[in-house]
Amino acid sequence: MIPRLPRVLDASAIVDLFRGHEQLTRVLFRGDQGEVNLLLATTAIADAETRLGAGASGWELILRIPCVQSLNLTEHAAIEIGSWPGQLSSRHVVHEALALRR
Repeated sequence: MIPRLPRVLDASAIVDLFRGHEQLTRVLFRGDQGEVNLLLATTAIADAETRLGAGASGWELILRIPCVQSLNLTEHAAIEIGSWPGQLSSRHVVHEALALRR
């Protein structure tokens, strides 16, 4: 099996995952099979929670899945994306996705 790059989910994708989006559910299943990892930027988690209101118990179901990892916004990343246009969580997700490709 060829390892695949992890998938970095933005806030809208996280919301869709919670709502049972078919393709994202398949990706989650593939992650459960060890084929892919899902990365959730903590800033995107915060934005998704604003829309979902899932609370800690709702998030626990997702965050306890072994293929799901959260990504904190580090100081260096915050400085780098500070001048980028757009919403903070979107900038954070883009930064993490670009870092995976380097």
